[in-house]
Amino acid sequence: MNDVDVLVVGAGVAGLAAARLLESYSRFVTVVDKGRSVGGRLATRRIDEARLDHGAQFFTQRGPEMQSLVEELLDEEVATEWCRGFGGTDDGHPRYVVPGGMTGLAKFLAEALEDVRCGVEVRSVTQRDRGWTVEWDGGSVQAGAVLLTSPVPQSLALMDAGGVQLDPGVRSGLEAVEYDPTIALLVLLDRPSAVPAPGGVQLTEGPFSWVADNMAKGVSEFPALTLHCDPVTSQALWGAEPQEVLDELLPAASEWFGEAEVLEAQVKTWRYAIPTTTWPEPYCTAVDGDWPLVLAGDAFDGPKVEGAYRSGMAAGVRLNRSGVTS
Repeated sequence: MNDVDVLVVGAGVAGLAAARLLESYSRFVTVVDKGRSVGGRLATRRIDEARLDHGAQFFTQRGPEMQSLVEELLDEEVATEWCRGFGGTDDGHPRYVVPGGMTGLAKFLAEALEDVRCGVEVRSVTQRDRGWTVEWDGGSVQAGAVLLTSPVPQSLALMDAGGVQLDPGVRSGLEAVEYDPTIALLVLLDRPSAVPAPGGVQLTEGPFSWVADNMAKGVSEFPALTLHCDPVTSQALWGAEPQEVLDELLPAASEWFGEAEVLEAQVKTWRYAIPTTTWPEPYCTAVDGDWPLVLAGDAFDGPKVEGAYRSGMAAGVRLNRSGVTS
């Protein structure tokens, strides 16, 4: 007898989307995440009185799969349109933000779910005759099926810890998935920044790939910038002490400060930030059959919020077809 129909590891967009879909089909689902709250890279940090998005900065909806969710988010005033391009261009595609910070999107997806547990770091996933055992320090769940939405190297480590045997072709394909890291600078200012309207700049030269003014985005009531380093800079500085990173990068960031002085600066790191080599399908059925194990996330249907959502929804449909019951 299983405790749940499906155990979802990871409370980011993909995991939450899949869980919502499965519960709409009356499946019993538990979602676990090692973080203190839901969201994954939908991450918002408060520093003093300022709020800063330090992971995903906005989301788009260019295909039909996410349309109904976006309409719901706008109707409920969870999200709002920010702009339709940067650098004075208008490409006709809305960029949406969450006024309280991007983590609010994850909280919206999670609020109706029956069982979401944060602060749970899964140690292993082990196959049984009629399902799976998912273990963490001090607890475990028996599940009919498992959905892993953590970064692929972490998902492989969980399967390895439980002795899961994968088809060699599946194994090699998953091992080929690669990510670029990202180092983010979070900077509080004593007055408005020099970041031009609409408050976001995409860069192709220099150490930064992205600069955002969280006040211009409507996330913060106080001037606060998020600067994402490009992959080369992030890799070069990976593992350095935070103060060393700040000493190296704050002078290069100063052009976006204008006349403002820095009140505080912090460093946030994302080891698996941007999938660069991806799986060719929206999800991966790592173990098939009546009691499947499936992987999903932004490494499967595109390295954006919308891609993670599509992947989670597709994985949810696949898991619902399996017919597992607790």
